[in-house]
Amino acid sequence: MEQTITIATFNEAGPAEALKDRLIGAGLHSELIDDSGTQAIFFLSKEPRAHMKVHLRKEEYETGKKLVQDWEKDGVMSQAVRCPQCGSSRIEYPQFSRRTAGSMFFALLSAAHLIPREYYCEDCQFTWPDKVIPDVDRDALNWPRKSKVP
Repeated sequence: MEQTITIATFNEAGPAEALKDRLIGAGLHSELIDDSGTQAIFFLSKEPRAHMKVHLRKEEYETGKKLVQDWEKDGVMSQAVRCPQCGSSRIEYPQFSRRTAGSMFFALLSAAHLIPREYYCEDCQFTWPDKVIPDVDRDALNWPRKSKVP
């Protein structure tokens, strides 16, 4: 079995398919992996996110990475899920490993909303929430300003 590496992650099939076809056109062995079934079964996720993954063979990864960087100006990566810290598109959602049975415990905790589901960057290991909570204006004691009793 050949080892493959994710080069880009998308929320929809269309842009992922376009990148895969472009990589194949450049002579690389690219494949599209749909992770929505895994997210639905193992992580009890009703709405898959970052589930369309474009993979390359391990030995072709560096070549593919350079090609994708060159194609950035063409908008091929405009709909890719990106890490806010390093800009990589090698993203997992939720942040749990798919390689161990122990991650099922955390998936159940996540399904029960006891721990949050977050995006995970495979390059810099940064995690961030899937939903941004708006910051509340606070006073000097860190209480929300509108919560004071008159």
